[in-house]
Amino acid sequence: MRVMLINPPIDCVLEEGHVSPVTQYLFYNSAPLGILYIAAMLEKHGHEVSVIDAAAELLNVESTTTRVQEWQPDVIGIGSFTVTFDTTCRLAEKLKQEMPTVPIVLGSYHVTLVPDEAMSHPEFDVGVIHEGEFTMLELVNYYAEHDFDDISGFPEIEGIVYRRPDESFETGYELCFTKARPKFKDLDQLPKPARHLIPKTTVYKPIPIDNHGMPKYSMITSRGCPHLCAFCQKSRTGYRSHSAKYVVDEMQELVEVHGAKDIAIVDSLFCANKRRVHEICDEILARGLENKISWTCSSRVEVVDKPLLAKMKKAGCWRTRFGIESGHDEVLDFISKGITQDKIRSAITAAHEVGLRPKAFFMVGHMPDTRESILETIRFAKSIPLHDITVQINTLLPETPQLDIWNKEGHKWGRIVSSTKNEKSFWEPTFVPWGLESDDLIDLHRQFYREFYLRPVVLRRHLESIQSVEDVMKYVEAASLFTFLFFDLDPDEVTQTVKEKLPSTIRKPLSGLKRLLVRA
Repeated sequence: MRVMLINPPIDCVLEEGHVSPVTQYLFYNSAPLGILYIAAMLEKHGHEVSVIDAAAELLNVESTTTRVQEWQPDVIGIGSFTVTFDTTCRLAEKLKQEMPTVPIVLGSYHVTLVPDEAMSHPEFDVGVIHEGEFTMLELVNYYAEHDFDDISGFPEIEGIVYRRPDESFETGYELCFTKARPKFKDLDQLPKPARHLIPKTTVYKPIPIDNHGMPKYSMITSRGCPHLCAFCQKSRTGYRSHSAKYVVDEMQELVEVHGAKDIAIVDSLFCANKRRVHEICDEILARGLENKISWTCSSRVEVVDKPLLAKMKKAGCWRTRFGIESGHDEVLDFISKGITQDKIRSAITAAHEVGLRPKAFFMVGHMPDTRESILETIRFAKSIPLHDITVQINTLLPETPQLDIWNKEGHKWGRIVSSTKNEKSFWEPTFVPWGLESDDLIDLHRQFYREFYLRPVVLRRHLESIQSVEDVMKYVEAASLFTFLFFDLDPDEVTQTVKEKLPSTIRKPLSGLKRLLVRA
């Protein structure tokens, strides 16, 4: 069977004539590994697979549809998060118009979390609930032996949702769920992602200041999260991980086969288990890979300690990321982070002292947030030795603990100001707490970035990392992103202005500015 797997386009942004730096760098900077795992499983069992990463290739619905038609698949699979679902529906509708007899399978978080809403769109023939590797394989095998409209055997396929025609229902169909597919614990049984299906010309750009070496690849070494953060769709999910050998085997393959120089480990939480992280670092050191590849990962402040962080640094890690979200203890308690300011300060300080350039994620607009709690968070972020930050605006996503709170007592906390769910949701207000307005959240969001970055101590940390013209160019590329976040300036104009002035800037030695900032 010929199977086309698609990461959907960002049409709602493309229609505006440009892709904002936030969308370009923060949403589509790595390959769609979930799709590539499924592709590898299908290939392993003899199916022919093609992958389109429409988001990374900046394709719209029309051009994506043309590509699919040219390849003539027997089955189409589309993965969609909540923030990409509107465009996913538009793509599926167009594909169904042009290729009405080709089944379209919907997968990933949105259909898993809200299957009734997702499958109310008739262009989707089947939805895959939870993980897709084994379910998609069974579906494709089934389609290989049955007509497109023969659903008689669907009840035997675990982990799917589909429509069965039934005029007794107002919708004209009954939504049918098959038996849930048990989660498999042994992740090592999966083939490694089919990265060869992503064209070499597809460039995944990390945020420029996260660019530690190119080419840069991403990896997933675990699934799920053991924590219950109120805003996260991955709350309440079980945690499973690959063995240290599998992880380091994949790292070695990325180095030897793909020429990787840097790896972003994009697990929800890499440092969930100290013993496992020690084992991975020991395996890297035993193979001497620390001299061939650098890497980054995510950590929890209450899990890591200085000896572990030091070993991570020795094994090639150059940055670890922490989900902090707020610098206000009462807000931290409300969103179930299970951490305090003291724990945060201790972990960030330890990471900084061993040279891991700690980065933190924050949100403004939590349900109990006030102007003062947000300002306190900004002050707190400035008081700890962070190298970088990412700040988002809180969005009430389906099937999250905070949405449960909203459904029970939403009037107590604020109001929904926009029901739109797209790639810009985390950068434009959709929910606003009482006492604040949408413009307040936007202004505080930008203020957070300005106050954090426009300080001598942060500028000095970044200048200390500049060793070459290539390093300078990273900051030129970052100019559009940060001026967009700081001041909402036109990114193209900013980049052009900086590049025009770049030659004279490069000719001036950087050492004088460095010395000035060190004294500051």
